[in-house]
Amino acid sequence: MIKVEIKDIQNKLLEIIEYFDAFCKENSITYYLMGGTALGAIRHKGFIPWDDDLDVFMTFDNYQKFLLVAKNNLNADYYLQEENTKEWPMFFSKLRLNGTTFIEEDTKYRDMHQGFYIDIMCLNKTSKNLFLRKLQFLAARIITAKTVSKKGYITDNKIKKIGMKFFSVIITSRIEKKLTSYIRRFNEKKMDYVGHFFGRAKFPNTSFPIHYLGKPKNVKFETLVLPVPEKVEKYLILRYGEKFMEMPDEKTKSLYPQHAAIVDLNVDYKDFIKNNKI
Repeated sequence: MIKVEIKDIQNKLLEIIEYFDAFCKENSITYYLMGGTALGAIRHKGFIPWDDDLDVFMTFDNYQKFLLVAKNNLNADYYLQEENTKEWPMFFSKLRLNGTTFIEEDTKYRDMHQGFYIDIMCLNKTSKNLFLRKLQFLAARIITAKTVSKKGYITDNKIKKIGMKFFSVIITSRIEKKLTSYIRRFNEKKMDYVGHFFGRAKFPNTSFPIHYLGKPKNVKFETLVLPVPEKVEKYLILRYGEKFMEMPDEKTKSLYPQHAAIVDLNVDYKDFIKNNKI
């Protein structure tokens, strides 16, 4: 990996989120910082110091609107890497910056855009009923086992390897569509909960009352002001526990390794791959 300071990586991510924020405002699309990015906003007023990614989520209707508008209206400097495509089989999307290189270990040899990015996640409506929520979660986990295998996910965990292989074989495109429809079956209905089922969080940390989102609350994030859920503290307690404001120990930090394997802030990934052995 080319030596790049974490702050330089974070500054490039700030460039992307600044554009994304303006684009969403211009098109009346509501989004919120999520996960570790929301935690960083509240605890550090910016990035968690060792973070090299930036995540947002949206309700299903805002997510669909974003994908529709972004397809034809993005600035030429940006690229929409849309979910559930041959290029990107995962069930979330990315906004990537052209003219940069950000290659991860498990996508090193994939034919795909590999510039700097932010992740754009979709929240799906769900039920108060714990059992029904768990079924949606399990359906998403089955799909994820297949999609991470297609993406090239690298793991030493034998159980994960077996699961990825098993579901990549038995989950046909038809079954995947049915599972996706099941996960999204409440999105046109009035429901009290939403869930982020395609993330890395365990089931108890994936869904929460929809009123936690509420009207976006603007908070300081490095040099910008960005939106978090209205009841962001309740969301962070659900996601990380009551002591979310405390710095984690080294063991917890090790669960969140940096994403970048190869980085170049100023060279397009196509040129980088062409001119370097990776």
